[in-house]
Amino acid sequence: MRNILLNFLKFENQDFGTTVFRKVAEAGVFKDGFSYYDFEVDGRNVKYEISDTILEGYTSFTLPAYLNIGLVSKKIYEKIIDASNQVNGRFILHPEKEYNRRIHFVIESHQKGRKCVWIEPYFLKSKKVWGILIGFQFIVSESVLSDGYKLDRDIQIASGSLNARGLSNLDFYLFKYNHVITFIKNILPGINSKLNNAINSSLFPIESYLLDAKQYVFKEDKVDSSSYFGLSKYAPLQTVSKETTFYFIYRKADRGIAVNLLKGLRGESHPNTFSGIEKFFKIPFTNDHIKGFALDDYSEPNISKIVEEIKGEVNNVLPVIITNSKKEKSDDKLYFSIKHRFTNEGIPCQVVTKDLIINDNALKFSLGNIALQMFAKAGGIPWKMKPATTEYLIIGIGQSYNIETTDAGNKIEKNITYSVLTDSSGIFKDLQVLSEGISTDDSYYTQLVNNIAGIINNGKYKKIAVHTPFRLSKEKVLDKVVKLIDPNIELSVLVINDKTDFFGFDALNNGLVPFESTFLKLSGHEYLVWFEGIQPSNPKITKRFGNPLSIKFWYTNNPQFFQDIDYKESLLQDCINLSGANWRGFKAKQLPVSVFYCQRISEFIGKFRQYELSHIDINNLKPWFL
Repeated sequence: MRNILLNFLKFENQDFGTTVFRKVAEAGVFKDGFSYYDFEVDGRNVKYEISDTILEGYTSFTLPAYLNIGLVSKKIYEKIIDASNQVNGRFILHPEKEYNRRIHFVIESHQKGRKCVWIEPYFLKSKKVWGILIGFQFIVSESVLSDGYKLDRDIQIASGSLNARGLSNLDFYLFKYNHVITFIKNILPGINSKLNNAINSSLFPIESYLLDAKQYVFKEDKVDSSSYFGLSKYAPLQTVSKETTFYFIYRKADRGIAVNLLKGLRGESHPNTFSGIEKFFKIPFTNDHIKGFALDDYSEPNISKIVEEIKGEVNNVLPVIITNSKKEKSDDKLYFSIKHRFTNEGIPCQVVTKDLIINDNALKFSLGNIALQMFAKAGGIPWKMKPATTEYLIIGIGQSYNIETTDAGNKIEKNITYSVLTDSSGIFKDLQVLSEGISTDDSYYTQLVNNIAGIINNGKYKKIAVHTPFRLSKEKVLDKVVKLIDPNIELSVLVINDKTDFFGFDALNNGLVPFESTFLKLSGHEYLVWFEGIQPSNPKITKRFGNPLSIKFWYTNNPQFFQDIDYKESLLQDCINLSGANWRGFKAKQLPVSVFYCQRISEFIGKFRQYELSHIDINNLKPWFL
């Protein structure tokens, strides 16, 4: 166990003695100028109308710090607003939002925006302590946004993702820490001077623990701690079952570029960084397994002709298509149109951009990742993960939605909700649509309930974990699912969020980066987990390590499971493990594939809609989205 410095500053005095005036609210009545909060009275929730001043019929009520967090948060926010009124560079980014509690302070001006530190009231449930969360944010200026915003090099440097030389910022944690400390030294004292209850100037230390390191499993149950070095030493877990022909498709003018890619994938151009598909993945990649198609352009007739040829092949076929990069909208549309066309035919394809192939240094380090995706799309299984306990079914649930405006001016939100199935070893099993329609309609939830229950009942697993980035309705979905499945099945639902406001620093490590697999407790059922970080055996910072993820144990059909810390740790361990099962790249984004694959699919569905491409059947395909 060691302490992590959480991005949280506690109040010196936890007895706020906040007094409000309240009376029981009339059902369905909400008046301007009043707040409405639930209080527990005799074991039941009662909605009260809250006034800041004494009025007839209202009684005064002193809020204990731990009671009614929403109301206490509002009172703290108002006090900080008053105390920071004279601070230069203070602003509220979204004052129109009723529940916005975030206050920004400009640390440094920038030609394309403002470097800011934000704060907002927060109750740290695991310690029963009130304080403020604090973090860094670069706010892009309105003029840049209105001028066709693009995430360029300047903004990435100002945001800390790149260093001053434009390279990946290995000191990302130090970058954030230094801005927070600047606020604490230069701005916080002025705020504290106006507060009756001072905010402590030290980041809050909280005990953390380590989960086990990821273990990759290859053919004949060979195990290694690295996917890349494991594949270098051992054969893939499962090779492609059918002989595969690779179709290289390119414009006639790009033949030289196609040849460069081919040489790289054979291991001829950069053998020190990638030894070739045949040697690495143990599948044939000779001239007998490669066909070239030089096209005048990517017109629909030309693509259709190739699709028909693929359908006539006896062999397994994987198209490798070379296009422009997605810098211009026309190229972006072409990229997604090609993906849509082949996916719609049930043919996974590999699209590689010309810019990547032309950049010899970038290509050198990308060949392994391109080959990995090709192998998986062709039907191979490169590796699996060693699960924490026994293998069980994991259902990743994602969502893509769009807003449509009707003739009457009404906005209707249409959802498509889908699932990515893996087991706890991370092997991709299936992709299914769970529900389509308007999210407020009963039929939408009926589809969702029946399809989730159907997956569970057909899976023949006795243990199921659902991973989702949003809170599935307990009342409308999960309680109903439980009634449709075998009561002996263990069902747990985890909300996994990679866009959390929480952050933390390890003061004993290089660059303040916590170890990979570190976790700490935010509340009874919520944890902060570092899916990537420094290796305990190698404290060197080798890349820009990203933010931790928050994981909330949201639902179970047996509450005893969530009272068992060993049970919860085993589920956290499998989340960590699943981040290693990402076949998009050897150093791909460190998210559980149950969540990451859903994000990828959501991006594709969104782009297909944006370019008004037809609705496609995404069920039961190979991992085309890699």
